[in-house]
This record gives sequence, structure tokens and C-alpha cells, in this order.
Amino acid sequence: MPRPEELRLTEYGSEDSDYDEDIFNNSIIHSYEKKKSRCTRGKICGVTMLGVTLLLTSIVVTVTVYPYFPRSCDTATGLLPGDIIPVHYDLWLYPDLTTLTFQGKVEIQIKVLKRTKCIVLNSLDQNITDIKLKQKDGTLLMTEDFSFVSEHEFLVIPLRAKLEEEDYTLVIEYEAEVRHALKGFYRSYYTTSSGEKRVAAVTQFEASYARHAFPCFDEPQYKATFTISIVRDTEHTALSNMPKNATVAYGEGGLLLDTFEKSVKMSTYLVAFMVMDFTSRSTTTSSNVLIRIWSRSETEHQTEYALECAKKLLEYYEGLFGIPFPLPKQDLVAVPDFNSGAMENWGLITYRETSILYDKKETSNSFKRRVVSVIAHELAHQWFGNLVTMKWWNDLWLNEGFASYMEYVASDVVKPEMGMQMYLQKNGMQRALSADSFSNSHPISSEANNPASIAEMFDAISYRKGACIIRMLNEVLGDKLFYEGINSYLTTYEYSNAEQGQLYTAINETAKHMDQAIDIGEFMGSWTLQMGYPIVHVKLTGENKVQISQTKYKFPGEVETESPLGYKWHIPFWYQTNEETGSNNFLWVSEDSVEFETKENTKWILGNSLARGFYRVNYDAENWGKIIDLLHNSHTVFHEVDRMKIIDDLTSISQVVDDVDITLALEASLYLRNELSLYTLTGSLTSLSRIIGKLAVLEEYGDEINSFFLHIMEPVVKRIGLEPKEDDDFQTGLFRGEILTEVAQHGYQPAVDYAHKLYQEHISTGQQVEANLYAFVYATVAMNCTEKEWEAIFQEYTKESLQSKQRYLMKALASTFNVDIVKKLLKYTMDEKMIRRQDARIVLMHISMGSYPANYATWDFLRENWAFFYEEFGHTNSGFDLLIESVIGQFYKKEDIDEVNKFFDNKDDLGSIERGVKKGLEAASHRREWLKKHKEHAGGWLKVNFPRD
Repeated sequence: MPRPEELRLTEYGSEDSDYDEDIFNNSIIHSYEKKKSRCTRGKICGVTMLGVTLLLTSIVVTVTVYPYFPRSCDTATGLLPGDIIPVHYDLWLYPDLTTLTFQGKVEIQIKVLKRTKCIVLNSLDQNITDIKLKQKDGTLLMTEDFSFVSEHEFLVIPLRAKLEEEDYTLVIEYEAEVRHALKGFYRSYYTTSSGEKRVAAVTQFEASYARHAFPCFDEPQYKATFTISIVRDTEHTALSNMPKNATVAYGEGGLLLDTFEKSVKMSTYLVAFMVMDFTSRSTTTSSNVLIRIWSRSETEHQTEYALECAKKLLEYYEGLFGIPFPLPKQDLVAVPDFNSGAMENWGLITYRETSILYDKKETSNSFKRRVVSVIAHELAHQWFGNLVTMKWWNDLWLNEGFASYMEYVASDVVKPEMGMQMYLQKNGMQRALSADSFSNSHPISSEANNPASIAEMFDAISYRKGACIIRMLNEVLGDKLFYEGINSYLTTYEYSNAEQGQLYTAINETAKHMDQAIDIGEFMGSWTLQMGYPIVHVKLTGENKVQISQTKYKFPGEVETESPLGYKWHIPFWYQTNEETGSNNFLWVSEDSVEFETKENTKWILGNSLARGFYRVNYDAENWGKIIDLLHNSHTVFHEVDRMKIIDDLTSISQVVDDVDITLALEASLYLRNELSLYTLTGSLTSLSRIIGKLAVLEEYGDEINSFFLHIMEPVVKRIGLEPKEDDDFQTGLFRGEILTEVAQHGYQPAVDYAHKLYQEHISTGQQVEANLYAFVYATVAMNCTEKEWEAIFQEYTKESLQSKQRYLMKALASTFNVDIVKKLLKYTMDEKMIRRQDARIVLMHISMGSYPANYATWDFLRENWAFFYEEFGHTNSGFDLLIESVIGQFYKKEDIDEVNKFFDNKDDLGSIERGVKKGLEAASHRREWLKKHKEHAGGWLKVNFPRD
């Protein structure tokens, strides 16, 4: 997440001297009370600036005292100096869940690598009450008055004399708040069925929030071991990364002190602890690892599925990686208030409830798939990220890319009926390519030197593109060599840190005997060190020859930023032809252009077969024509993932390549009415939104767009039926509601009537709507509901305890076309009694995407309340950047784009949303230019082929 901003401070003395000139030597008064220092965001605290009034012979003199930082106190880069490393932390905590404050004491065993007169570590929002520094024999060393540098979230402790290259113990006592924001050591609330409000104290430390809970060396390369002790009352349970070692009475108030076993060596962002009153169910793996799922007691019955998945997945990973899980237990905890989907804390994974709880009767197939995939993702992190951690956040993809890829691989093994490899194409590849199309994207491996830029790294590029290029590497190597290389990487760097080059070295060693050897570093570097991706242009010429060239995908008029590799990629090119029908025909494309021969009588060629490469493929007009003919007449000649990729490539390439007519994608998509793969169908509809979604903002094409969609979708609805059937397979149940919602929005009356019928039955009899139809029914009813009907749905939302159903109700509430109701819901997002803070951004996103007027209302609301939302979400990886990008990106009128520019021009600091603002503005500009260029042609095609009745 970082980008260094220099902090310029006046330095005194010589770095080589044991004695630095004390700027206070000539001061008569130094009024600083060491025991009581509180630092808040936005201030430099401690002795950074003291006005001292001196009374000298009845003359008042004001002396300005500057920060006392010896030359060795290196704080300018924003990074810890590196001359001291932590070895072990003893952390003691006493949280009070009534006052929502806590006392803390941390004893850090440190090793001095280079003589220094200054200790610099991270601390934020803590009241430091005492600091001691001890030698090995316990002798206390004298320190100067400590200071905070809030710009870099540093605690700076100057010393009277330089520390030698030895071991010391730093002891810090402090007080702090159990935070309101969903980061650091924070509070989470829930209400029981009897109406009792309860509180838990939980942690979220990634990326740089451990410093909110205890002073520490809060950068990933500073790994250490931890022994954690927590004071609690008898009604609560305390958990941490390791199993509990002992529980003893604490004081005379009936309190208990839990001490946990010493941890393995790990980074601070993986430390976790909590105090709560949850209950658990457990199992044990074949390797004797204890697995427990913790949740609110009233949801314990919803943890059975997660427990089953966690056991299977952990056992699968141990076998796949050839490395046993290194801890004796793995807890998974459902947290009522949680900012992201989950967090991979070693031995104590925390989850949003929607990512782990599953009710057999009330949870949809969509959330059932989500539970297994998120558990698979977080358990993969126990190796990728926890056992071996990226050295710095610029290589976040080494953590998130691997975990994202493995979530599809492992979920497909334990739940093959879910079609997770197709989901990788729809949810992973398509979304990553879309995100990486913008000039305001970034390389997978990017500079990150402050909390805001670190937060920006948690995006589709690190996660989804990272997953896609790792999958591409796997496909190039094959499973055997790939996993041998991964095993070598993990065992070589276990309990340590690594950079991407060290991954490549490990894999190169295992892959050096490949028939088509290529340097893995050169191959992967071309995908990680430059942003964007190539279009591979394929032309079938006479004499059975194929010409291939590569260019960067970019929008017309885009100003291309420099790339260290000149936007050339090492491209693994898989293909098939009518004469070579297998999917494993292969060659490398590493030059600007190459040529190769195919078999005689080759009539067509399909590139990137099975969509294994992170690129798009464009063809000459004749080959496109033959592919489209095959889709219409015998589409099963192509694999279902290839069919999805053809539509995705065609809709995207026609945006940027003049030779590809925009209506080709519309023509090709008409075959979808015969498509039996629901993954292919729904993925292709998403791709079509690049064209139809742009036209949809113009009312003049509304009827034609509805007719176009219903032409495709009506046969599909008739095949799968409106009503669920006992013999429905998983994917039919998964997609029926999504398909019915789509056709209802386009005016398919049987679906609209069916939704209202099920809703009225629910209102009159209390009969629950079937889980897979729940979202469809409520969203369809809410679209044109009265305010009274909307209030009834909102009441259901407030009373619903299952968060996955709450999520569907949120979307329904945001689906209304009544802008007055929309404005009411917008206000609710600022009131935690109405909308949980963790859900506010999601509700705002749903509102903005509901209709064009609703998006305008959302923009106006965000502008009016910018200070509130920026303070809540602007400093974290909360997804607020995605909301801003989405809202802005839907504009197309010049006056709207100008207004956005004017608004943000007046904002000095955009924190972690800066890239989202830029991408939103870029998307709006592209939308505007697209409508200028293609509106008449694409709209004319609709009017000719789907005229109004």
C-alpha cells in the first residue's frame, strides 16, 4: 500500500559520534511529562514543538523547541530504519468491554544490528504511560523523551548513548480504546433473539493496523514470535493464534488471565486475538490438527458446512503442498462486524458471517459457493502469506494471487458440482481483464510505501490478475513441475520472507528440464512488472500459415505510460483448428510477430483455447465470421469456457480495434438462446453490458434492449422453468434466480408475476421464499413498490439475523426506482442503527447501480457527506475506492465529468481511493467517447433487428 513522503526534520550532531548535541542544553525549562502522552491522527506529539516561556530579568522570551531526533533516527523514508529487529513479543492485554478501553503492556526482545542512538517502531492512537529499556542483565538504560511522528505512524525513542550490537528488552505500557472503526483492536456488536445487545472485541491488523493495538515493528519483514496474555471475565472466551497454555485467577474481581502458547515466527499483521462469548463446534483432521468454528450461539447450527469444508480443504492442502500444517489448531470465527470477506490470521482466521455461515434451508447456492471458496482462500494463505510472507507489500500478489488461484483449484476438488473452474473464468479472468484495461491500472508488482498506497494494492490486480497469471504458469509447467517448484519455494523460505525473484528461482530449478525451456523470471516478469495485457492478433493466410502479432490493449487516445519492457509479453499461445481439435497445440509468442504452419485444409483457428492465458485474441474478419457461424450452427465444437471467452473478447476488442465492427458481438451473442451452460450464458451477459449497458442510459433504446435480451433469455427460462425442481443440479439452482431477475428487469411478465405471487404468499401465510429465489423475489417486488411496501421490506431487513439474507434484502431495498425512497436509504447508510457500518459501502454500491437517477442521487449524497465517509472508509482497504470508481464511471455527460474533476481537485489527500477516482473518471470519459462513436451504429442495429412493436 505505500508511497514514501519525506518528513524533513532538522538533525543535529554527527552520526559517528556517541554524543549528539542536545538542543535543550541552553533551555532553562523542558516541560514534558513523559508518563502522560496521547497522540492522535494529524498531530506530531511528544516534544515535537514546545513553546517555552522564559522569565529573564522581567523580560519574557519565547523559545521554540524543535524535535530532538539524533541523526540515527531515520524517519524520512516512512519505513522503519532496519537497524533494530524484534525477536519476541510478550503482549499483555486487559480489555474492558463495558468502557471499551484496554490496558496493554508489551515487552519486545530486540536485536540491534547496527549501533544506534534511536529506537523507531510503529504506534498509533495509544496513550503511552511508561517506557523502559533493559540490557540482558536487567540493567535499565536511560532514554530521552519519546515522540510520535504521526505522518508515518512512528514512535521515536531517542537514547542517551548508542546501543551496541546486542540484545535488549523494550518495555512499553499504554492505554487505548477498543476502536469503533473496523481495524486494529475493535468492537463488534450483535443482538440476541431476546433483544439483548452484546459486544465482542476482535482484531484486524492487515495491512498496517497492528500498531493500533500495540507498539510494534509493523512491517511484514520483521517477523518474530509472540506470547499473548489476555485478562477477561468468566462470561467470555479469549482466543489467539496459538492454543491456550494456562488460565489463572487475576486479582480479586473474579477475572481470569489466559496465556497462550508461544507462536511460530510471523509478521505482525497476522497476529490476532479476541474476547467474546461465542460457541464452537470442532473436528480433527487426519494429521491431528484441531479445527473449530466459532460463532454467535444462535448460529452454531449454521457452522456444520464450514467445518466439513475446512477439514477437507486443510487435508487437501497438506497433501498438495507436501508440507504439514505447522500449528496444532486452526480456529475459524464468524464475526458480526467485519470489513472484508475474511482475514487469514495464522491459527485464528476471522470471517464476515456471510463468508462462513450456511443454513441448509435459508442460504442460497450462491452463498454456499462463497463459503467454500472463502475458506479455501484463507486456508491457502496459511502457506502462501503465513509460512512464507512477501518481503514487502509491492509483492502482495505472492500472497493474494496464490490464495485466489488455490481457492478455485481446491474448491473444485472438494465440491466439483459447483463448477469452480468455470467460475474462475467468469469471476476471475473476466473481471481481472476489465480492471487491467485502464491506463490507471498498475503492475501486479508496484511501489507501495505508505498506508494509503498499500491499501490500494488490495484490488483486482493483486487478487484476480495474480490468480490468472499463476494459473497460466501452472498450465505452462503442468501440475507436476508446478507443485514441485511451489514445494521448493515454501520449504526454502518457510518462516521467512521472499520476493518474486526467489519464487522464480525455485521454480526454474524444477523446470530446467522442460522440453520448451524458458526462463521463468523473464516469462513471469513480463506479466508482473508492467500493467495491462496484450491483444494477440491472429490471421490465417493462404498455404496453411498463421501470422501472430501482439499489441497492448488500450483505448483510443490513451496516453501510454512508460513500461520497462516496452509492453511486450512472453505469451504462451494455445490454439485449436478444425484440423487440430485438441486444446494443447502450443507455441511461444515472445516477439512482435511470429508465423507458423498449420495442417492442410485449416479453415479456422481459435486462439487461447480453454482461456488459459491472460490476454485477448483478435482475428481477421474472415476468421471472426467463421467462429460466429460455428457459434450459431454448432457451438459445442468449442468448449463452454471458450464460448464465454469468445463473447468476452469480441465485446472488449470491438471497443478498441476499429477493424472489428461493434455489432459483431451483438450478432454473435444471439446464439446464447441455445446455450446450455449457465456459467457461459451469465458470463456472456456480463460481457454484453459493455455495449448494452452504455446504450441503456439513453431512453430511446429501452424497448429495443428489452426485446434483444428477451429474445436470448426467454428460451432459457422455458428450459430451466420458473419453479425449482427436486432434480435441479447445483448450477441450475445457482443461476435460476439470477436469470429470472434479469428477465424481470427487462419486462418478462411471467417472471414479474411469479415474484409477486411468491411474495404475497410469504406475506399472507409466513411461508419462506425458497433460498435460491429470495434475491429475485424481493428485488423484483421492490423495483416498483410503494413506500409502504418498501418499509415492510426494510422491517424484514432489520429483523433478519442471517446476514446472507440481509445482503439480498439490502440489494432489494436499493432496487427501487423511486428516487425519494432512494434518498431515505442513502441517509440510513450514515446511521449504524439502520445499516451496519460494514454494510454501508455495499448498500451505496447497490443504490448507485440500480438506475441512472439513483446514481446521481448517490453522487450528490457522497459529495454532501464526504467528510463522514472519507473518515470512515478513506484510509483502509475497505472497497470505498470501488464505490467511487463505480459511481463516477457511470457518468457520460461533459458537465458531470467536469463537476467530478472540480470536486476532487479541491481535495488535498485522497488516501487509498486516489486510483479509484482516476479509474472512474477514465471510465466516464471512455463511456462518453464510445457513445459519440458507436451509439448510432449499435443502436441502429438494435432498431433494425428488434424494432418496437
